[in-house]
Amino acid sequence: MTLSQRLLILGLALCLGVGQLQAQTKRTAPPESLNGLRPGTLTLDDLTAKMGKPDMVQTGGMLELYGGPADSEAYGWFMIDNPGYTVPDLAVETARGSDRVDLVMAIGFDGLKTEKGITCFMTEREMLDAYGKPDFVFAVPMQGFTLREFYYINQGISFDVAPLGPGSAERQVIAIYVTYPEYLKDAVALRHTYISEGIGRDITTSYLPGTNT
Repeated sequence: MTLSQRLLILGLALCLGVGQLQAQTKRTAPPESLNGLRPGTLTLDDLTAKMGKPDMVQTGGMLELYGGPADSEAYGWFMIDNPGYTVPDLAVETARGSDRVDLVMAIGFDGLKTEKGITCFMTEREMLDAYGKPDFVFAVPMQGFTLREFYYINQGISFDVAPLGPGSAERQVIAIYVTYPEYLKDAVALRHTYISEGIGRDITTSYLPGTNT
């Protein structure tokens, strides 16, 4: 993944604007994880002991966009040595002042696997073969391409999928997000709000059996 693609992923939050829904208070640890890193059962202390001190720490990030609180803190690790990257390969977020990890992300890095063996850079078809029909698919234009967000709410996982290249009909996973099912339910509701405001489209029905995606 190029640096510009990575920045576009995290820039999605700015394109969509500030979230308008309050996340539900109930949080259920999801069945899914990335290399066993699971929100709700993972703490920053656990992760630091495993990965070392984070390479990046910042206030705010993607958690609000994925159903969590707006007041969050993000931590990132670079898994591959590349001085051109400014977006970490592995990132997590917590609520402000909390040690509990609420969101785990793989961003353009294929060294983090889901419970069903999907990594970044695998194809959309491989993802669908592993997870089946998505609960919701949101399509939003980015800079020169359309980003598709796939939601599997009960599994607690979401995938960002984009074309392999300019004009390509083939698509690949470029980012993976794991969080609580309750948060993803709110994230989907937030996307419906965006759609009502003219931002993005619900293309879930295009992934029904027998349709051409």
